[in-house]
Amino acid sequence: MLDFFTDPYKDELIYSTIARYHFYSGNVDFRDTIEECFGKRTMIPSFEIGGKFEYLSKVLGKKYSSDELIMKHTIMPYYLPFISDKIKSQTIDEIKNKGSYALYTRLGIVAGAICKKDGISYCPLCADDDLDKYGEPYIHREHQLQGIYLCLHHGVLLKEYSLKKVDVSRIEYIRLEERYLDLKTDDSIIDDYDKHLKLAEDSYYLLNANLSGISKEKIFMKYRKLLFQKGLLKGNNTINQRELYEEFINFYGKTFLDKLDCNIDYSNEYNWLKVISRKSKRSSHPLRHLLFISFLCENIEEFFYRTDCKIGEINKRIEHYFLENADINKLKIYKEIILKEIADNKGLSRTDIRSGCKKEYMYIYRYGKEWLLNNLPEKIEIKQDHRRIDWDKRDKEYLKLLKEKYEELINSETMIRITKGSLSKPLGILSNIEKKLDNLPLTKKFFDEVCESTTDFQIRRGKFVIDTHIDTGIKLWEVQRLAGIRSEHFKNVKNELQKYLNEKLGELYYGKNKT
Repeated sequence: MLDFFTDPYKDELIYSTIARYHFYSGNVDFRDTIEECFGKRTMIPSFEIGGKFEYLSKVLGKKYSSDELIMKHTIMPYYLPFISDKIKSQTIDEIKNKGSYALYTRLGIVAGAICKKDGISYCPLCADDDLDKYGEPYIHREHQLQGIYLCLHHGVLLKEYSLKKVDVSRIEYIRLEERYLDLKTDDSIIDDYDKHLKLAEDSYYLLNANLSGISKEKIFMKYRKLLFQKGLLKGNNTINQRELYEEFINFYGKTFLDKLDCNIDYSNEYNWLKVISRKSKRSSHPLRHLLFISFLCENIEEFFYRTDCKIGEINKRIEHYFLENADINKLKIYKEIILKEIADNKGLSRTDIRSGCKKEYMYIYRYGKEWLLNNLPEKIEIKQDHRRIDWDKRDKEYLKLLKEKYEELINSETMIRITKGSLSKPLGILSNIEKKLDNLPLTKKFFDEVCESTTDFQIRRGKFVIDTHIDTGIKLWEVQRLAGIRSEHFKNVKNELQKYLNEKLGELYYGKNKT
């Protein structure tokens, strides 16, 4: 569990939170930060969503759940209402336990190339408010949504942060810094201002409303209901696409749609308006759904909570819910079969269970993977033969090298936190140590003795500041500022640093009197 963590601010991307944590932790290598947060050093930061939230929530203790982190600090809620129940469950499970760029395609993030943002967006007035309230700016998730040009709260144009993701390494987290911000508002007027502001408002609603009970299937039913009310759904249950196209273009205008990369080629059988109004397996970007919803209903809250979908023309769609219930019942039965198999055969491995209950195993794996992994027998570790390597000799060699590196770092004026990574990486032995540390007892004991927690490092950094500025009569608040320790974390080290400062001031006083 982490000694401390930078608590996420309201509407802050978890990416931004980890960027701040890296800064305040004193870590030099981003891989150390990634390992502390996600349990592995090979993860590539994902800006909008991310992954391995189950692990992150565990190292944070009981303060945050994986669901809370996903729903409040990623843009995932923006996409959830518009994907099927089946894919929704699969995707959430993937985000919690793994994380993959494949889910972006599944969600429709790349579908249609909607106003792709290459950089980090921010509202200058929000950033200014953050500086006043928190002493630092942070990345607001609502400003990162594709196709959003205005800040809902201040009505001003968003700006692009001068430091872009392409400017740093793939493993680096970018932290917003005041020196790189332009806090002046842009006075230029965007065409179709009211429409853009409405889009920002509706997008913000998607992020913050609890729409967990909404799915792609239910959305489709509501579309059919409202198309019927508008006279665009024919008696044979087909849509008058020509009339729909003309009314939609008249409602928004081509200039506005072009600005959002949502122009429509009517001659294309798979243009996004035809796809979104039909029952299609293709993904459509939430931005386009918002345009369609506003066209049909105008009030987004009314669409999600006050529109009755049970009309005669689409009664057959209700069969979906019976199927859904049947699936749930099947899942329950299959779980009972798996549990009985485990109870009746204590010595079975995971492979044995998979072979003996193939149908049940695969179905649960697809729709209840988390439950399956939690209830299967523990994995049997295959012990490897290490007799070819003299681990005792290697352990002593590593220990000698690490002690030398430790002395170098601890005596350096460049303050670097003492970790396994900062000691091992420069020596080129980090990979071996990570994989074979249990075979290196002396090395492991040395790490236990010298590696610093974040609090340990903050104390050492504070003492260094005191030592180098004691002649100036430095005050404790100056120590905090020069050491770069945030107020909420400084309270954990304040007493020890005050004691150390008093000792150093006392030594200085008596030393002067002796002379």
